[in-house]
Amino acid sequence: MHAVSIKLVQGILSAALAADSDLEAEQMLAAIGLYPEILKDADVYISHEKFTALWVELVRCSGNPSIGLRMAEFAQPSSWDVVGYAVESSPNLNEAMRRIVRSVRVLHEEAEMAFEIQGKVARLTHAISSSPLPLHRAACDWVVAGIFLLIRRITGVDFVPLKVGFQHSLPEDISAYHRLFRAPVEFDQPINEIVFDSTFLCLPLLKSDPGLGRVLDRYIEDLLAKLPTSGNFIDGVRREISIELRGGNLEVEMIAKRLGFVCRTLQRKLKEAGTSYQELLDQTRQSLSMHYLQEQHMAVSEVAFLLGFSEASAFYRAFKRWTGTTPSEFRRTLKLINDK
Repeated sequence: MHAVSIKLVQGILSAALAADSDLEAEQMLAAIGLYPEILKDADVYISHEKFTALWVELVRCSGNPSIGLRMAEFAQPSSWDVVGYAVESSPNLNEAMRRIVRSVRVLHEEAEMAFEIQGKVARLTHAISSSPLPLHRAACDWVVAGIFLLIRRITGVDFVPLKVGFQHSLPEDISAYHRLFRAPVEFDQPINEIVFDSTFLCLPLLKSDPGLGRVLDRYIEDLLAKLPTSGNFIDGVRREISIELRGGNLEVEMIAKRLGFVCRTLQRKLKEAGTSYQELLDQTRQSLSMHYLQEQHMAVSEVAFLLGFSEASAFYRAFKRWTGTTPSEFRRTLKLINDK
């Protein structure tokens, strides 16, 4: 599933290099199997798995688990390409929030955002729901802090939320979160969110341009129309695999049955899509393994069970094949980075 626009990747890398001059974009792209030339093709999309791997590299190379917060300080509306420009051209913050929700899939096909107003409280939420791989911690930080700081930039107001929430677990040091948001911060939430006083919604924007906004809206609508529907076939297979991982039946015959196919038909459709059942199973396991191993309290044997391996030794061999290192070595490297 090619989910993330290369334009978003460009914005992220630009902010990363501004936040840490020692980072090398080419090196990080190469580490996740992408060539630097890909940045020159504005129409390219990469997978959510590659996108997650990029955030892992950003944390590893920077040695900063909170790099997402730091990067957000250097983000501009241009970091979100056409979506950022459309938001900036809105007449007020209310319309800006609604434009973000309408347009976000141009940047990440699997992103889901919602905006609601309940009396004096407004709430903007964000999640990646169609992928079994949760959004990386640093990416969650980038999204929430990025939108928070974007609101400040486009309004020119010292915007302070009522609270912010993150899907990822509580970090060992949360001082950077409190310094930035100056508001209650919650972790292990079902979604990422910014909750704020709805009176902010009437604020006019500094660069409001209704005419430009309408032009950009039409352009975004054209881009959205070209995206695949959320009921993508490969997504469905990945979803069924993730459901069966925890002690279920991972035989291809069972997945085919759950999807309403005979086994041969499922295998043919996967081949036509340029993949195979085993490849999707490995990709799902690999992606989830790197997420689970970031949780230091989880034993490797528990991670192996959650990934559907009958023995921890089988997980060790598979992880070594995927990454060139063992789960324990990978976890030690993450701990060294987090302890810096």
